[in-house]
Amino acid sequence: MPDMLIHSLDKSRVEHLAGVDDDLVRKSQTNNLSTISFTVERTELNASAFDLMEGKCWILYDGTTYVIEDLDKKPFGETKVATVEAEHFFFDEFMNRTYIYNTLPTASRSINEYMNFITSGSGFTFSVIGSFQKKEIENFGAGNPLALFKQLVDKFEIVFDVVGTDIQIRDRSGTQMGYPFRSKHNITDIAENSSVRNLSTYIKVFGKEYEDQNISTNNSMNFQSRSSGWADTTDPWWYTDEVGRSFTMKYTGTGIKFCYLQSPDGGVWEFKLDDDQTATLSCWGATAGLKFVDLFMDAPEQYHEILATFKGDDEQHVPSTGAGKSRGWVRYSSTDVLKTFNPYRLRKDDEKYYAVAEYTSPLAAKYGIRIQEPQSDERFTDQASLVEYAKEIINDDIEVSHEMTFIELKKAGYEGPTPRTGDLVPYIVEELDIEIPNVRIMEVEDYPESKKSATVVLGNGRQDFGDAVFNSGKSQIEDVFDFDKGKLNPDVLPPAVKMATDALNNSLTQLEYPVNGGILARDPNDYNKFVVLRSTGLGITRNGGLTYDEAITALGINTSLLTAGQIKTNNIQIIGADNYFYWDGNALMAIDPSDVRKFIRLNSAGLYAARGSITIERGDGFKLVDNGYSNFNYAVDRADPAPLSNGVYLEGRWYRTTNSEKGDVFYYSFEHVAQYLYLQLAFHAEDGGGGYVSVEGSGVDTGTVYQSFYTTHSITNDYATFGRIFVVDLGTPTGGTKSCYVRIRATVANKYVAVRHIRGYLRG
Repeated sequence: MPDMLIHSLDKSRVEHLAGVDDDLVRKSQTNNLSTISFTVERTELNASAFDLMEGKCWILYDGTTYVIEDLDKKPFGETKVATVEAEHFFFDEFMNRTYIYNTLPTASRSINEYMNFITSGSGFTFSVIGSFQKKEIENFGAGNPLALFKQLVDKFEIVFDVVGTDIQIRDRSGTQMGYPFRSKHNITDIAENSSVRNLSTYIKVFGKEYEDQNISTNNSMNFQSRSSGWADTTDPWWYTDEVGRSFTMKYTGTGIKFCYLQSPDGGVWEFKLDDDQTATLSCWGATAGLKFVDLFMDAPEQYHEILATFKGDDEQHVPSTGAGKSRGWVRYSSTDVLKTFNPYRLRKDDEKYYAVAEYTSPLAAKYGIRIQEPQSDERFTDQASLVEYAKEIINDDIEVSHEMTFIELKKAGYEGPTPRTGDLVPYIVEELDIEIPNVRIMEVEDYPESKKSATVVLGNGRQDFGDAVFNSGKSQIEDVFDFDKGKLNPDVLPPAVKMATDALNNSLTQLEYPVNGGILARDPNDYNKFVVLRSTGLGITRNGGLTYDEAITALGINTSLLTAGQIKTNNIQIIGADNYFYWDGNALMAIDPSDVRKFIRLNSAGLYAARGSITIERGDGFKLVDNGYSNFNYAVDRADPAPLSNGVYLEGRWYRTTNSEKGDVFYYSFEHVAQYLYLQLAFHAEDGGGGYVSVEGSGVDTGTVYQSFYTTHSITNDYATFGRIFVVDLGTPTGGTKSCYVRIRATVANKYVAVRHIRGYLRG
């Protein structure tokens, strides 16, 4: 038997464990790696190793490291016996070595980018064998690496193995083997079973819930009544220049979006909701233009009346028409769709979520609609991603199994391919009208310490009809196999077959001469590896002749590995699935095949990295530039003095307001040389109060609310701070000028909300 070594929990000692029973079972599964289970009696010979065994100890067996997960020890006569269950060490190590606290911005990324993210600092490396399309995963991160890796396995539909500490990833096409699993050939006693007990064909999934549960009614309304004495009632802009003139808005809902004209001659309106809450609004502006403001957004959903009263000049701004001659502007139209105000109401049902998705399985055509319990996931904010998630979690799997006896000939001394998890084999059962050219080997359960043949589980992986899993069972084959001699019983073979078999095996060498097949030199340790020489050329295969990755023919040389001293040529191109790479007399180029605009070019003019294809790492490991994005920042300053709106004032270090409409506090202007603007703001509300702090666009982005945060946090002294870093995605840098405002508004009457600036910078 292969040596079995036991490591102490602290890895300071290693002992050889002898006397393991021949009932040792090794189970290898696609994407679940291998496990071993065995029993062992404590003896004088193995006492040191036996006593080292405890939970989470390492076991090295047949070149693979396992971690003891289950260990039962009990008395056995004058000694004791242990039953051990151990899993491949990858799962325990990859989950516990590190934790990923941050998340990646949602974007379409390659499997390599995701793997770089989750393996950093884990002690594991990875290799990607094959080609994968880029995938978008929302809010990927914030978890242990193993859980995140499971997401990638499902999303990219990959098969993986672990060699040492290298995670080897390949697509689910697998290695094809010409060796069939066939009824009356090497499998018998086949029974077909199926179950639709847990079948569902329809599911509804909800994404992230909106923080603000108000939604527009899309019903623009004119105010219903007004006082006399208005100076202009011509549609669509009406105004009064007399203090005390008023109008009334009546509606059913929560708050409203109020429409008004901002103008150099504008004054101040006061709004009173149901004779209770009060808010003020200045119509003054340096330039004239259409404006909107949200009022009383925290009001209950019911019938309301808002009385708007003109209060005269804005104390902070003299109207262009002269002091005491300001105008209170409001929109009113008998013909236009846009009128005075638009009521809000509370979101209902599906409206509460950023995204809602429904998915109906193709199986509904046969089995009808069978509803699965709805699911929700806060990670999703767009419907396309949510639909893909619904497809992943719906229980539309038809459970199918095929039980069979698999007769393994290799232990009988006859050469044959060794089944490996992930390989594809033909599966043929004429009696059940089954002929599947490519069935994946999902599991191999073998018995290294005994002469039992292996149990093999075949499956096709996830399809439209769910997982087709074929569970093979091992039954008695003593009638064809002599376990004592380790050979097939010759009496079960026909005489002619026996004679031919003996003749062939007695003359076996490493060279074979198949009929019309040239000369074949086979690897004695791997049936699927051989070199063939024919009149058409020389080829090397690793999969039984299905493909020849290394070949010399009249058409040229094909190879996956070339070692040479000098190669003299005018043009070399290396074309791979993930990269296009070539050099000629002009330049050395590496081009991303999914985006030809992304490339690296090196020539006498210098190095040019297009579309972010460069990372610069300092000597201490810090990435100064990561995928083209700078990790250093540009300071951002604010306008001084601050452009305060009416009702916003400075007290101590804090800018405060009790107004229920938004008021300007800070104004920032900067060159757009990075993608993200970071503003660190401290803010609080008066005890018993609450309010919003928001970062909003200016110029062409006027009306855009980048981020808004609600607070009821209060402080008892001027030095306490509460706040956050607002991160604004400014889009692809243009080098031009951009600007934005910080605005605040209170939500509780006569209670202030306050904010102050800490720092601002650009990055990324």
